[in-house]
Amino acid sequence: MNEKKNKKNIYFAQAGVLYGVNAYFPYASGCVAAFAWSNPAIRDSYRLGRFLFLREPVDQAAASFEEPFLVAFSNYVWNFEYHKALARAVKKRFPNCLILFGGHHVLNDSAAQLEEYPFVDYLIHGAGERPFEQLLLALARDGDPRELPSLSFRGADGKPVRTPPEPCEDYELPSPYLTGIFDSLFAEYPDILFSMTLETNRGCPYGCAFCDWGTVRHALHRMPMERVKAEIDWGARHKVEYFYCADGNFGILERDDEIVDYLIESKRRTGYPKKINACFAKNSNETVFRLNQKLSEQGLNSGATLSFQSLSPAALENVGRKNLNFEQFHELLSLYNQANVPVYTELILGLPGETLESFAQGIGALLAAGMHGALDVFPCELLPNAKLSNPAFKEEHGIEGIRVRQMLRHGSPKNQDEVPEYSDIIRQTKTMPVEDWITAYLFSTLVQGFHSLGLLLYIAVFLHWERELAYERFYFDLMAYAKANPSTLMGELLLFHEERYRALSEGSGESLVYYHPRFGEVTWPLAEALFLCAALEAERFYRELPAFLRQYSMDDELLRELIRFQRAMVRLPEPPPEQQLFDYDFHGYFAAAAAGQRPVLHKKRITLRFPDQTPPVSWADYARENVWYGRRKGLLKRKEYQIEYEES
Repeated sequence: MNEKKNKKNIYFAQAGVLYGVNAYFPYASGCVAAFAWSNPAIRDSYRLGRFLFLREPVDQAAASFEEPFLVAFSNYVWNFEYHKALARAVKKRFPNCLILFGGHHVLNDSAAQLEEYPFVDYLIHGAGERPFEQLLLALARDGDPRELPSLSFRGADGKPVRTPPEPCEDYELPSPYLTGIFDSLFAEYPDILFSMTLETNRGCPYGCAFCDWGTVRHALHRMPMERVKAEIDWGARHKVEYFYCADGNFGILERDDEIVDYLIESKRRTGYPKKINACFAKNSNETVFRLNQKLSEQGLNSGATLSFQSLSPAALENVGRKNLNFEQFHELLSLYNQANVPVYTELILGLPGETLESFAQGIGALLAAGMHGALDVFPCELLPNAKLSNPAFKEEHGIEGIRVRQMLRHGSPKNQDEVPEYSDIIRQTKTMPVEDWITAYLFSTLVQGFHSLGLLLYIAVFLHWERELAYERFYFDLMAYAKANPSTLMGELLLFHEERYRALSEGSGESLVYYHPRFGEVTWPLAEALFLCAALEAERFYRELPAFLRQYSMDDELLRELIRFQRAMVRLPEPPPEQQLFDYDFHGYFAAAAAGQRPVLHKKRITLRFPDQTPPVSWADYARENVWYGRRKGLLKRKEYQIEYEES
């Protein structure tokens, strides 16, 4: 008993967000703890205390630690402010407790954060397993921390000391799941559904300037296959529904096929996992397609990502990124479409070298290539360890950032955290001034809300083929019309979103999300908010549409028919009429366009029958199931209908 009392208490903090009743295991902290507690000398000297993985009230969290010797914080952009507040509270309550900061938000090449945060005693730079173990061993025997790798601390004179980085070595990394590190959490938090991080390899061979992984370009460290499979079994045994694969480029290794097959077998055998999300290899290829096809066939994923970040050659060169060429993209997109695997893509707004014109043309090129699925556009974030944050790089490219409060997409509006988090985002570069940045954001929101989510998809495709109208031109025309007609629904929605983006450019993070109780107790990304607000007034939206479309010299009868077809193809809370008659074969036309063929519109009487006449649902249920959960699966586009052709 006395020996047990002599052990010093070590605690870990990796505060995450509770999504309803779902939360992640604190994987990064667990890895560090599993490595350290595999050493008998550490088990003899220290007791592993609790993992703080939720954003508990700061004072309550600090008071929950019993005689802490050291509290280790795993920091990133979503918890850094909270961790600083908690570290201050711990230091105030326990002045002799050592505070250690690690994680991606600790600067790789500087000890300056020790001067900025006097309550922090140690910094670990880079991967934490070996440095943390060595620090605990040194503290147990009063050793000299100057001999330890990848560490910063204050010397005898009070000035920061930075030790050399740890040599790049491959060594065994114990699993926090298999070593039992997290086992007690199930009993301690019986009401939480845990999600798990699956790491099959560590590292990234690329050096994208916007990413903080690219500053440490180590060779890939492969987790042993037996460990990966055992972790999958562990998750299934504990009925973990959601796996997140933390690999930077899943699919880059041949063995990833075997991992996917094992995940599928696990679901067949046990029912778990139910979903897996992965960051697939940057230069997506047929291997990645094959993996996505397998997962999609088993209902394990929500779609495949073909990420571009930008299509501007200048921006890509500046950030060290290389995309698929468009010939490869066409081929892959065709494979995904034929296999009925939903595809979505992501872009970053604000990369140096990007212009308003190149950004809009890039989106137009994606649509012209057939990328009509979900599109996500994110502001470019200035992460502390990314090349974009380097002062010389910022000066070279005229990068100007703005600090905004983080607002959680699909979060609870009632969740007002006592310690808000902040992001630094790019709002201006030499090639994209603030006004262009606002316009680019507004343009991308129109494309996401009206095209990718379906409200104007078929009309834009029709005009692209019949009037040779570039997609970006169509949506710029729509923006101009809305500005010139502020009393229309489009005009009202455009003004609202423009005001939001202008506020964002001035530092208002609240402008990134939208809340209305009609759509449930959820904060919505602005593109989804645009869709929902327009869909809520669909009758007005489509009634006002001809005034905008007549500039393209369309026959009135054809225009009316096209708008009716467009409206019928969007899944709304209420089902469409059981059948609708058309004088044109729009079904055949858009089927040909989707197959990459030159469509021809035939004047032919057809009847569309909609057998799915389920009762109307609430807007809150519709928004959750179809917009939040279902947009990447294409659930907003109606596909379940029967076609009858009238014989001539």
